[in-house]
Amino acid sequence: MQFTSNIPRIIALPLLLVIVFACVILSSVFFAILLIPMAIAGFRFWRRIKLAPRTNNENVIDVEYTVIDKKCDDR
Repeated sequence: MQFTSNIPRIIALPLLLVIVFACVILSSVFFAILLIPMAIAGFRFWRRIKLAPRTNNENVIDVEYTVIDKKCDDR
């Protein structure tokens, strides 16, 4: 069984390449449309966390320490 196409082979290969190129460009544009708003929202969220005022947490324990030197005179 032989498959015959109505499109000549001279036109079929360039047409296929144009379709592949268009699909790659459209998928890249679609990805950029999704990625750009997410990047902007992520940057704003990061900046809010970075610039947020530091609050004193009541659960933090303040520690004071004293260094005690032990001298051994037993020689």
